[in-house]
Order: sequence, then structure tokens, then C-alpha cells
Amino acid sequence: MFKLFLIISFLATTNIISAQAEKSSELYLTILSKDSLLFNIGFNTCDITQFDSLLSEDFEFFHDTDSISYRKEFLDGIRKGLCKSPATYQSRRELIAGSTEVFPLYKKGKLYGAIQHGRHNFYENLKGKPERFASTARFTHVWLLENGVWKLNKGLSYDHQN
Repeated sequence: MFKLFLIISFLATTNIISAQAEKSSELYLTILSKDSLLFNIGFNTCDITQFDSLLSEDFEFFHDTDSISYRKEFLDGIRKGLCKSPATYQSRRELIAGSTEVFPLYKKGKLYGAIQHGRHNFYENLKGKPERFASTARFTHVWLLENGVWKLNKGLSYDHQN
């Protein structure tokens, strides 16, 4: 029993055990704010400047039906694909309420990043037609503090269901 206590104490002091951030915490609210800028403004309105400012230079995106892309090709794909003609086609992302979890990342007791996990729904607007449900998916984002600024370093989008 004493050995178990020592192991738990060691893990706790080395930050290997880390709990989800409280929904009222500054970290949780900050990550949700960044998520909103990325999707509610960037994705939903095709404001590419949001992606440009929020993505790390080392950004990698993993998609279960569209492979891997890196920052430049990801941004090009948004510009030339999803946001090529918002007047004729527009996609909208909606975060599923209550699905977001945020886990802090520490090194030697100092916060350096966060893992955001959740689920979201996607809808499509085709010119002249009512908006329709397209899919639901899970996502995991790795946010890093780069020179004191939160940047999205990794994005995983998976388990797409129609």
C-alpha cells in the first residue's frame, strides 16, 4: 500500500496525472475562444485570416477521409476548395454543446499547451437550397503556446458519420 502511495505521489508531482480543465477555468475558456475564432469566424464565414493567424507554422492536419496535410496545403485547400465560392457552396460547423474537453499540458510545472477534444456537426448550404446536415465527427486539437500566443499545432478530424 505504501508503494502505491509513493507511485501516485510521484506521478502527481511530475504532472503525469493531469485532469481535464474545469469549464469555468481560464484555460478552458481561452481554448473555446480560439475554437470559436477558428470555426465560427474562420470556417463558417470563410475568413481565411483567422486560419492564417491561429495555425502554427508547423501545423499538421489528419483527416480520416482526406489524408494528411500541412499548413500551406491546408490553407490552399480552404482557399481553393471549401471557400472557393461561398455564394454557391458554404459549409458550416457547429460544436456539439457540452462535448468539449480540454486537458492542460505541462513541462516541469509550466503550462505549454492543451489538448482539446470534442464532437461537431457539419452542414452544407448549396445555392438555392435549404441548409442540410452533412456529417458529424470527432476532433482532437493540440494547441501550443508559441511565444505566449496560442497556436493550433495539430488537428485530427475522424469518425465522420453521415
